[in-house]
Amino acid sequence: MAAGSFLLSSFQVPSTNQKLIPKALMPNDTIALTAPSGSIWNKSHISKIEKLMADWGFKTVIGQSCYEQDGFLAGSDQLRAAELMHYFEDKSVKAILTMRGGWGCGRILDTLDYDIIRSNPKIVMGFSDITSLVNAIYVKTGLVTYHGPCGYSSWGDFTKKMVTKSLISGAPFSMKNPAAETQSLKTLTAGKASGELVGGNLTVIQSMIGTEYEPNWNDKILFLEEIGEEAYRVDRMLWQLKQRGVFQKVNGVVLGSFRDCEAEEAEKSFSLQEIFDQHFAQVGFPVYQGATFGHLAPKFTLPIGINAEIDADNFTIRTLEKSVS
Repeated sequence: MAAGSFLLSSFQVPSTNQKLIPKALMPNDTIALTAPSGSIWNKSHISKIEKLMADWGFKTVIGQSCYEQDGFLAGSDQLRAAELMHYFEDKSVKAILTMRGGWGCGRILDTLDYDIIRSNPKIVMGFSDITSLVNAIYVKTGLVTYHGPCGYSSWGDFTKKMVTKSLISGAPFSMKNPAAETQSLKTLTAGKASGELVGGNLTVIQSMIGTEYEPNWNDKILFLEEIGEEAYRVDRMLWQLKQRGVFQKVNGVVLGSFRDCEAEEAEKSFSLQEIFDQHFAQVGFPVYQGATFGHLAPKFTLPIGINAEIDADNFTIRTLEKSVS
């Protein structure tokens, strides 16, 4: 095979799946709590999120995976995949809330039945390692999914407000940091841009490069967050996205929380800010950093696959269509 043919074939073929927008959450709906990734070390979080959902007016069913441990996983790959598919097929379940990230979703992507998922569209939400699940489902089925809090997360008033806007109301809405979370906001490249939202945890997004679950980057708004990776590792991952051609295809980038991502020996390294400036200060699309999503308490709920507009000067993400039907 000629080198040019290899390079062309290695890029993601645009998906032909029709976009599916799941139904909005209604009072008394049943939400399934499941752990498709890491084990729930602190089981008190199960009863905590169960009570929160009950107080909010929802019923819950709790998957066996929430109580299992297989090494660092919430039970075997077979158990976690089968449980997820069971909740998609269960007509009484209206939404699936993942309990936590860690690592494990990538191990089950090949075993999920995407035809069944496409035939049973419903809300699926989580972040961190759940990045691979929510993006893969959108890529393979066209089902809009949600990068938002897990059951293990802190659920303050701001987070609940964002979940309400995205999953219950669904009308187009704006996401802007709360007043206490504005110190990290910075415009890297000015302007506005629109496109479908894709993204999540940078490490996980990087791991999807070259797989059949890699998003189609054309005309997308890419959002990225990270935790606990030194600045040089963040640089390495951004370079892989750049060399893949991602930044030649997207319409805009939003950087969220990059907690604990500074260099261990700061005097010998580029800072995280210098890395961001090197990658995004002179690109041909809008970029801003410091948005409230990722590994921090107040969280946006970002609907993957929904058209949105970013304003890098005013630090906003605004959905342009309903995020639930």
